[in-house]
Amino acid sequence: MSDRSPCGIASLGVACLVAGAALAGAGTASAAPPVNIMAFRVMEPGGRKPATQPLQRGVAYSYRLDYRIGGRSVVRVRRSGAFWSPYGDKLVSIRPRSQTADPGRHFAADPIRVARSDSPGEYRLTYSITATDKSGSTTRTAELRMRFR
Repeated sequence: MSDRSPCGIASLGVACLVAGAALAGAGTASAAPPVNIMAFRVMEPGGRKPATQPLQRGVAYSYRLDYRIGGRSVVRVRRSGAFWSPYGDKLVSIRPRSQTADPGRHFAADPIRVARSDSPGEYRLTYSITATDKSGSTTRTAELRMRFR
């Protein structure tokens, strides 16, 4: 070991550990609010239980996105999404107003409309959640693939 490296000298080893712990503590204190998407699924009409695929066109399904916001303070939450056809066309944009939310469990839900006259195939629903506070922001994205026959 070199004498020029402050962490290489045995007498300074404790000082390096203390400095490393201080840096680690500083990093977690100013971290952006954590966001976790816990579940993203298609629900049967009535919203009581998850739907099984393939789904029927013309049936009134809905989606449900369960997510959790961590931290200790109120955060600003922005949500956005898009519903895509089997051909890659954006059918619907989802842009609810941003809102403030306490840490904890939350959900987003809305109907999914695929008419009987629409094409069968795999539709996609993408959804993003961004939580922002004074220390920064965190974004999580999920995608739900649905086969309609």
